[in-house]
Amino acid sequence: MDPLMLLILLIAGLPGADSVSTVRWVTVQSGGSVTIPCLYEDTYKNHVKYWCRGIDDRSCPPIVRTDSPQTKGDVSIRDDPDQRVFTVTMNHLTTEDADFYCCRVEISGHSDVGEWLTLSVTDGSPELSVDKQEVTGVAGDSVSVQCHYGDSRSQKMWCKMGGSCLSGNSGSLDGRPVEIRDDRVNKVFSVTMRGLERKDTGWYWCDDGHQQIPVQITVIQPSPLVQLALYVVLGLLVLLYIFIFIILTWKVLDKRKKKMTRNQNHAARTMTMTPPPVWKEIALYASVEPGDDVIYSSIVLPGPEMSSSSSAASTSVVIYSSVALKHSE
Repeated sequence: MDPLMLLILLIAGLPGADSVSTVRWVTVQSGGSVTIPCLYEDTYKNHVKYWCRGIDDRSCPPIVRTDSPQTKGDVSIRDDPDQRVFTVTMNHLTTEDADFYCCRVEISGHSDVGEWLTLSVTDGSPELSVDKQEVTGVAGDSVSVQCHYGDSRSQKMWCKMGGSCLSGNSGSLDGRPVEIRDDRVNKVFSVTMRGLERKDTGWYWCDDGHQQIPVQITVIQPSPLVQLALYVVLGLLVLLYIFIFIILTWKVLDKRKKKMTRNQNHAARTMTMTPPPVWKEIALYASVEPGDDVIYSSIVLPGPEMSSSSSAASTSVVIYSSVALKHSE
């Protein structure tokens, strides 16, 4: 900002500076439009507000007024006493519209109070801009604003009109969680506000340390039909989850049951197919005469394996034999 302009703004803006507030410097591309919010004290709810052009406090003729006329050419004004803010919209801007302007409140019998700002109009891209000045969010949800800038070295801030400013990556702005992400490659910083409430409705602005661009955020409640649809969807999801849980549980139990049945059948077939040992008595007859020496011996052959409860005798095959030795005469 030109130091001379800044000095003029500071001098001109002293009267009534605490009564009316607005942004300081806004740049708009030629052919575009801009809406300027002007916040005022609760004392001036019923007063007439107007928008004038010029830096002279004593000579700032109104362009539009909240009583009449509210629209003149490409300029219009609207007062919102509930939010204690009146807004001025200027359309189809040209470089000739660049000048000092003032948000003013008319006070009978006294000097009117107001706040000045500088409006610049450029043929190229403005140093600071947003995609949309009006953004709508749903209560309980989040909303994001993209702030495009030209100077990547400047400080980025997100401010609430009538409140405070937040810089850095994340924090809280008047109790609302806010996240700021600065993309220096694309020269845009994104502002995300989460957990919106109706009280978050109001005017905010992006600030690059030199210029500002106002953004109006409106928080609405979901319509009854939308809420009903959400409840129905959530109910169906819960039922689906329960159904899937029951099916999976049944499949697991059925799989275990079938496995146990297969094991039992396998054990039964094993016992049935294993033949019991067949005991055969094998007699070897030899000619044994009286007086012969007889030597008895046995051979034990292991039989098929059985359960541990079977006796040792039932698990082996025993062959008996005898050998007779004749005495020589």
